[in-house]
Amino acid sequence: MKRIVFLCLSLLCFLFVSQITWGSSYQGYEYIELSSGKLLADYTTKEYTSYYKKVHKLKFSGWRVYVVNKDIKASFISETLFSYYNDGYTPIEYEYKLERKRSSKLGLSATGSIGLKLSKNVPKFKNNLDSALKLSADYQVSSDEKENYHLKFLVDPGTQVDLYVYGEGKLTNGVAARYSLFIRVEKGGFEVFVVTTEYQRLEKKKI
Repeated sequence: MKRIVFLCLSLLCFLFVSQITWGSSYQGYEYIELSSGKLLADYTTKEYTSYYKKVHKLKFSGWRVYVVNKDIKASFISETLFSYYNDGYTPIEYEYKLERKRSSKLGLSATGSIGLKLSKNVPKFKNNLDSALKLSADYQVSSDEKENYHLKFLVDPGTQVDLYVYGEGKLTNGVAARYSLFIRVEKGGFEVFVVTTEYQRLEKKKI
């Protein structure tokens, strides 16, 4: 009886965890737009059920992977560095200085029992899922750089000036299951996001 109760509780815990997304920096972006497909965080329960059928065939050992979206083009705004509005009647000279640390260009997220880890500050999936996904070399990049900004400009009356970090990238996601001795030991969704270009954009607009 105790064993049955334990199995039921374990199943409930797995169902609960499978709805939680574990991820890294790109999920905190202010805005992400994909050319097609959707982010892992937007998968529905019905979609998960459908995709999991693709990885439910038993295997002696290792991962079964089903890729839903591969190398999808994405554009994003990671953060707004400042926003200034001139509600007066004369132009205002504005000077802006900032030192900013730019983190890794590679972002990962996972759901279910698929785990993430940091290896030398580079995010990786646990249990060698990275190798099973056979990602291109572009997905292995990582950087940790400091950037300095020093800008001078005029803000015209009735104008708002925004400085934000804009970029483009590509995204791959899907579901995976890992087997050991024909027993499924892990199952969940995975997502890999890599930044291909990133720069600062200064935008003026009338309010």
